[in-house]
Amino acid sequence: MKSLSIILITILLISCKKEEKKYSPEIEMKAQLIVDSITKSVKKESALENKEQSDAPVKVMNSRFIEKEYSNYKDVELTYKNISNKDIKAIKFEWYGEDSFGEPADMGITDGNGGGFDDDVLKAGKKRTSEWNVLSRNGDKILTARAYEVVYTDGTKWKAK
Repeated sequence: MKSLSIILITILLISCKKEEKKYSPEIEMKAQLIVDSITKSVKKESALENKEQSDAPVKVMNSRFIEKEYSNYKDVELTYKNISNKDIKAIKFEWYGEDSFGEPADMGITDGNGGGFDDDVLKAGKKRTSEWNVLSRNGDKILTARAYEVVYTDGTKWKAK
């Protein structure tokens, strides 16, 4: 009787096991392409929505990929100005770039989005050009760049909404 119960329980457990649905590699590849396309579109839309705010204390005047003579990788260069009436201690930047095909550019770790910071004092009304090594293999143009956090020398902060 005991062995019959064990056999019945075992059969019951085995028969309750759900089988995973297997899809062909072609269907999985098409699904992945759709997901990738949606992800790229959302990244670009998000970056374009996050353009500079009118109350931002730092205005990005120019943004671009630059090539170095000694490397096949590209860096990001930003020219920006402190348009506030206070000296700035540190700035955090973010940018979005694309390759020649309009796809998110390789930014070293991620595609499309990148960022950097500057912690050298920027006096009120002054302009600066800085470079960040993002190791992009295919970057063509920076679509948007902005400061999203600023720390003033007096200790106060500004953050993008």
